Amino acid sequence: MSASPDLEDAVSSKSIEKTSLSEIAALEGYDEELVKKTWRKVDWHIMPVACMLYLASYIDRANIGNAKVLGLYKDLGLTDNQYNLALSIFFAGYVVFETPSNIIIKRTSPRWYIPIMTVIWGITCALFSLVRNSSGLAAARFFLGFAEAGFLPGIVFWMGSWYPRPMQGRRFGVLYSSVSLTGAFGGLLATAIHTLDGAHGIAGWKWIFIVEGCITAGFGLLAFIFMTAGPTTAKFLTPTEREIIIKMNEADRALRANEGFSTSQIKSAFTDWRTYVWSVMFLTTYIPVYSVVLSLPTVVSGLGYSGVGATLMAVPPYGLGFIVVLLSGWTVDRFGHRFLHYTAGITVTIIALIILMAVKNLVVRYIMFFFIMFMCVCPHLHHVGVAHIERRRVEQRAAATGLIFSLGNCGGVVSGQIYRTEWAPRYVQGHAINIGCYALALAAGFVIWWSYRTDNIARDKEAGRQVERGENMLGDDLGDLGDRHPHFRYLL
Repeated sequence: MSASPDLEDAVSSKSIEKTSLSEIAALEGYDEELVKKTWRKVDWHIMPVACMLYLASYIDRANIGNAKVLGLYKDLGLTDNQYNLALSIFFAGYVVFETPSNIIIKRTSPRWYIPIMTVIWGITCALFSLVRNSSGLAAARFFLGFAEAGFLPGIVFWMGSWYPRPMQGRRFGVLYSSVSLTGAFGGLLATAIHTLDGAHGIAGWKWIFIVEGCITAGFGLLAFIFMTAGPTTAKFLTPTEREIIIKMNEADRALRANEGFSTSQIKSAFTDWRTYVWSVMFLTTYIPVYSVVLSLPTVVSGLGYSGVGATLMAVPPYGLGFIVVLLSGWTVDRFGHRFLHYTAGITVTIIALIILMAVKNLVVRYIMFFFIMFMCVCPHLHHVGVAHIERRRVEQRAAATGLIFSLGNCGGVVSGQIYRTEWAPRYVQGHAINIGCYALALAAGFVIWWSYRTDNIARDKEAGRQVERGENMLGDDLGDLGDRHPHFRYLL
């Protein structure tokens, strides 16, 4: 599908990034109210499904932390090393299957692939109730990671197929706020489910896995009904509404909506150096996130709480994390400056970790866990950036996204070892490791920001010369150029 002459003229004098979506809609002759109505329809069909499944995925991978303090550790007779192995081995299966999974999702369809994946990992989670020893626990965690591997890069790829970049901050903010709800809602849900302790002769911690796994499988079945692969196949949109979504995405990405499968584009994703820098950013910010999500109930127990008390006291900090992520998503869309948001989130988290290392007062230390939740800002911004890290072809984006998530989630193997029992109650070593991770994350983020900025400046100069020569490279060349298009600009 080619852009209209008016749209081509507009973008020839402005970068695609700087041409607002409302201007694009106006130039195409669409009524503003119709455009708003269309995007509201998309939001109501996409966001509930994405958030529902995303929340389930994090609860199912993190519920082992609540189950531990509610009886799993004692009933299975685990040692610290055995428990830490169970935390880490999840990511072995996770990392192995992430990249091929995201290539498969392009060859098949998110409409079927993501719901099937959800049902499988939900059933796997429920089967944790059959575990009898440390070996069984490790095996169950491995297969849970394998079953869930393709979900996170898959859901980011799917949402990135719907929303232009200027609209992604708030949407991914809402999505990633589910991680904060994992701690808050997950802890409350686990505590409530634990009241079934002894029912039908089943221990409370086993009921946690059974109930939460069945809920997840149910979510997967619902996704079969409500999920739509992409704008071009959306039956809930009228032909005009589909055209609005498709054209606004094309203008933002410099890509046609319909592209065939290309093996060469998949290979090219593995040769782009930025893919690996993004992987470092993902790795070094997710190690702290996973370590906290998996271990916060245990770390809070170092403040003098235990059992149900520890799970409940771990809930409130996530409330602040939920609010912070939503606010950052809104301000990124409204004001831009992604790297500034990224830096601010890391800075606040580092300060909180340093105070945790230096202060012994229990009240002050507990308050710092609230500020540590600023760590959720960084992964949220990764999702926004990675959703369209490559604009040359959809296959390249799928492969690059899978590779970034796969390499980045290697950090999950490390995260399970950070808050070790022998480092209790202050966990100074664990906090120090997370600070080191954030230092590397800042360096990698600066490299990406500087490279994008340099590229944008060079393209601005070249675009000026092209305008003088009357050149225009939209239209038929759209799908072949993507992020190489002279009017494409990276968002900083």
